[in-house]
Amino acid sequence: MTWRRQLTRVIPFASAWQAFLIGSALLLLTACGLSPTASRATPTATPPPSPTRPPRPTATPTPEAGALPQGRFAVGYAGEPSNGIAMEVPAFEIRDRRLRVYAAFAHRGERSQSFYAPLEPGRSAELRVGGRRLEPVAVSGNFEEDICPEYPPSRKICLWIVGAVERGWFEFELPESASPPFVFRFPGFGQAELRPEKPLSGEVWDLPPGPFPQGEWTFKGLSAFRHPRVGVDLIFRRIQADGRRMQVDLELRKPKGLLVIGNLPGPGELGAVYAAGHQMFPIQFPEDLKEMLPPGDTTRLSVTLVYSAPTAAGPIVFRLEGWPLARFDPATGELTEVDWNGQAFVLAPTPTPSPARIARQEIEALIGTMAEALRRRDPEAFLASFDPKAEADRESIRAVISGGGWPLQDLRVEIAGGDFDPDEARNVSLDLSTGLEGFPADERWHYPAEADFRKVDGAWRVTRWSWEAIPPWARLPGRAWTSEHFTLIGPEGLAEGTAREVLDELEEAYRDLSARLPQEVIRPRYLALYAPDRRTFRALTGKDPQLTLGVAFYRTVPVVEDGEVTGFRASETLMVLNAEGVRGYRQTDPINGRSAVLRHELVHMILAPWTRPWTPGWLVEGAAMTYAGQPYWKELKGEIQGLESMTYTTQFGHIGDIFGTATARQYALASAMAEFVRERYGDAAFLALYRAYAEVPVETVEKHLPVFGLAALVQASMEGIAEEVTPAFMQKHLGADPAAFQAAFLEWWKAKR
Repeated sequence: MTWRRQLTRVIPFASAWQAFLIGSALLLLTACGLSPTASRATPTATPPPSPTRPPRPTATPTPEAGALPQGRFAVGYAGEPSNGIAMEVPAFEIRDRRLRVYAAFAHRGERSQSFYAPLEPGRSAELRVGGRRLEPVAVSGNFEEDICPEYPPSRKICLWIVGAVERGWFEFELPESASPPFVFRFPGFGQAELRPEKPLSGEVWDLPPGPFPQGEWTFKGLSAFRHPRVGVDLIFRRIQADGRRMQVDLELRKPKGLLVIGNLPGPGELGAVYAAGHQMFPIQFPEDLKEMLPPGDTTRLSVTLVYSAPTAAGPIVFRLEGWPLARFDPATGELTEVDWNGQAFVLAPTPTPSPARIARQEIEALIGTMAEALRRRDPEAFLASFDPKAEADRESIRAVISGGGWPLQDLRVEIAGGDFDPDEARNVSLDLSTGLEGFPADERWHYPAEADFRKVDGAWRVTRWSWEAIPPWARLPGRAWTSEHFTLIGPEGLAEGTAREVLDELEEAYRDLSARLPQEVIRPRYLALYAPDRRTFRALTGKDPQLTLGVAFYRTVPVVEDGEVTGFRASETLMVLNAEGVRGYRQTDPINGRSAVLRHELVHMILAPWTRPWTPGWLVEGAAMTYAGQPYWKELKGEIQGLESMTYTTQFGHIGDIFGTATARQYALASAMAEFVRERYGDAAFLALYRAYAEVPVETVEKHLPVFGLAALVQASMEGIAEEVTPAFMQKHLGADPAAFQAAFLEWWKAKR
């Protein structure tokens, strides 16, 4: 489960805003195994019959009156599915007084089917000859026990994988008086009339050619298939095939701490169907592994399965109960998740998209048209895809699509999820993303939206559209000014001289800070927004412009490697200057002047790669103030009783602090704590302590994440992480535990007073 939340810091005079995206959450879910629908003493060991290939005589009716025609005759019967299984009768054959009916039972349902198959088919099938009902005198070996295809040895049930076909024959002894037509009947599957009128030349079964290609296919990307109810991934790593066998190397992966109640299927139950319709299960697998789940606290497990080699060329479908179907095409080396609409195949596993998949594909095509309108900056072409009665703020959409004069590039709109039905799609998550001219290609800004779609007169239309956060160019239309390391966006009316002054102040701060802060966190270019008035500043940031002079934004996103979160990184950094607010101070004011505010926010952006939502606020804000040269700690009044809450607090301010008094004290205290650490322990120790929070193991983060993404729970989990790791970090980088750190700081503070 992937979820996203945003965390912000309320900062009077200078602030850093954090947005947080976590790529995993722990869920307590249940996986229930299916009980067998029918049991048997032993599985059938007889392999499925090969097509009857010896040459047969063509139909040559004898001239003798009343004599039976001899030879093989076409039937072409295909019955309606019963519980997803259909019977086909392609042909029958008469030799002397023996009549052989060729029958196939094929899966025509969705995914896979547990189906009760009649035992002893030889007593179930019948041939009606005149008024008589005949039982078979012989059956193909695979029909001696039941009509099931091969099933897993661990479960004695008749299990069909989509695409599976069981082919065989029933043979009857015709009485002397028999004359056509005859009727073949099998319980639950209908009846086929047999008339010796169309001679059949060639083979009974129209099978794809062989052999299956030999070779090795390695899946370098993440070929993962996730159980929809239990967070366990089935990952294909490699498939090897030679003339004798096929080996499949898998990896099982689960989130740390996942508890599964119930039983998942074992490795011997991972079935496969190849192009000839033959269903098979592993002939070698780890028998000590009772279920497809990494044991205990382990999160990964490698599993190797060996199958008999497929005999026909073409794709293979893999099925494990509960997981999506996986289709491997050896011709292209592609492994994809597939589904069916119920009108499935009999011979070759060729996927037909489900109605939901078709709906998504059609909506993706519509989104592609809308994205092209976005790239052309054509609002009316974008809105042409909307229903006239759609719930949408068309003016804000026009403002977004027009681009606002920003240097946007490589604009994209992509579907991230949703509920898709044949004629309607609801809660479709969309991601609008853009790059900016002059910035690295991998640096993109993302703006989520949500929409509903409905098919009207055969065409999809948007019926609802809403933004999670309106892109900033709709709030601040204008133009861009650039310098060596900055892009400044401001209104069209911003004086050229003012824009250049701001860029000069930013460049001066950049030169100073890049000389004092680690080079590894310095980026080649930063984005700054010039909000000309309080209304625009509030619209861009959501902050009170009376209390806040600047905001730095950055989003923490997971680093995903091979489908697993391995760490976190910062992205989408930018700053917003409250131009009207800073005009109330002298430009050279060391705390609230424009240059000081710009330096403060630039420190936040430079240190963003090392900043996390669980980094204590005194470090984040203290670093910004001390490196910006803002002596805010001198504003700290009164006695300091203790630092317990400050040491772990990750977010300053609270709802009741409407005048910002308590928040201001927090910032002043953070300033003092940062000054103390730099003075007592040195810059290297301060920055090492700061960086340590960026290196908190993913396992520690996941342990604290709440099941539900409520803001209060998320904030509590961030402080829980800080409380767990801070004592060890302080001991390692400062040589003191929190209590000793507090005592030393209070002593330092008394001396400063």
